[in-house]
Amino acid sequence: MRGGQSKPEADVVVGRDNQPTKGVSMKLMTMAVSLALAVTPVLAQTTSADGPAADSAAGVGVTTDAVFVKLATSSNILEIRSSELARDRAGSDAVKAFAERMIADHAAASAKLAEVAGQPAPDMSADLSGQMDAKHAEQLAALEAVTGEGFEQAYIDLQRQAHDAAVALFQSYATNGEDGAVKDFAEATVPTLQEHLTLVQDMSEAP
Repeated sequence: MRGGQSKPEADVVVGRDNQPTKGVSMKLMTMAVSLALAVTPVLAQTTSADGPAADSAAGVGVTTDAVFVKLATSSNILEIRSSELARDRAGSDAVKAFAERMIADHAAASAKLAEVAGQPAPDMSADLSGQMDAKHAEQLAALEAVTGEGFEQAYIDLQRQAHDAAVALFQSYATNGEDGAVKDFAEATVPTLQEHLTLVQDMSEAP
């Protein structure tokens, strides 16, 4: 010891022979932290299935009818409500025609989904905001706030995002969902959603 200061001692662990083993505790701590970091993502993936992480607009990882029906219903409401806005606000005939098709196709899909799920079909003339996923509700509110020349592009952007998410949700459930009528519906609906996505991609690339 010099200058009244003591040198910090290394961590010490007493081994089976009662002899101190320096640095072992630090190594054990490092190993424990590494193991925790490695396990955390696995636990997150396991516990998120059909939980908060699965209950999102994307919906990948959904494996139960109840959660799929909730998300798919919300997706249909978003498509219909946003397209009703476009039908009234868009200036382009092409965008208006696309919006009319989205209203018709997604109303039919919503009714069919309710049928196979054994639930009442949503009344599209009623306020259905309470049946929307939080992200879908945010997307619709953002579009409602857009007016003027920027509306059409905002609508097209929303439709592209919504159909990307819908295709992912329906494809995932068609592969991983519970066997039965709802899963069959998801599989049968994928081609229509993919067609919608192609149409909106073509619109977004149009001059």
